[in-house]
Amino acid sequence: MALDFFEPPEHRLIVYGSLAPGEVNNFVLAGLEGDWERCVIQGHMGRYKGFKVFKYDPQGETYPAWLFSSPLLPPKFPELDDFEGEEYQRIIIPALVSDRLILAYIYQGKYFD
Repeated sequence: MALDFFEPPEHRLIVYGSLAPGEVNNFVLAGLEGDWERCVIQGHMGRYKGFKVFKYDPQGETYPAWLFSSPLLPPKFPELDDFEGEEYQRIIIPALVSDRLILAYIYQGKYFD
C-alpha cells in the first residue's frame, strides 16, 4: 500500500451520505470542478434524523464511501460547515483509495439515533 500524503487534506473530502453522487444533496458539490473516486473508511455508521452519520474509529468496521478531490474545496468549506450544521464536525481521517492511503476531511456525526 502506498502512502499518498502529498496532496493537502484541504483538497479532499470524503462523502458517505446525502452529498454523494446521485444523492439528494449532491447539488452542494455539483458545481465544483473535481474528481470522484471510491474509497474505504473505518469506523461506525449510524443514523441521525434520517441521515447517515459516521464516526471515525481506526478499529471499527470498513465502509465504502466517495472521495471528492478538488483544489477549489478550501473556500467551499465554510459553506459546507454551515450546510452540515452543528450535528456534524469536520475532521481529517485516513482513507484507502485503490492501493493508496490518503488523508482527507470528512463530516463526522456527533449524534446517533
